[in-house]
Amino acid sequence: MIFMHHPPFATGIAQMDAHGLANAGEFAEVVSRHRHIQRIVCGHLHRPIQALVGGTLATTAPSTAHQIALDFEDEPLAFTMEPPACQLHVWNPATGLVTHTSYIGQFDGPYLFANGARRAG
Repeated sequence: MIFMHHPPFATGIAQMDAHGLANAGEFAEVVSRHRHIQRIVCGHLHRPIQALVGGTLATTAPSTAHQIALDFEDEPLAFTMEPPACQLHVWNPATGLVTHTSYIGQFDGPYLFANGARRAG
């Protein structure tokens, strides 16, 4: 895994992409030579976003506070109070790395699928 702040890919959110990783193309070329890299994990965007970089999945983590507004129109930068979240990465030698986005807060449930009853616990 590679952990970094600025994502090495354009997201389509122009105001954030203006502050992206310098030399992202060269970074992707280096990553492409190392097939054992399972994930590139980034911050900066305050949104969960995924893209391939050099053949490896890169992901930006959501924020535990506010999220950057999803805006493809190049409007002034704004934030939203979407639910806070984090990413949990689970390693299993048989399957490799699996990434989950986990929302933070109190939510109703969980409910069993079989009869709709709330699960104990």
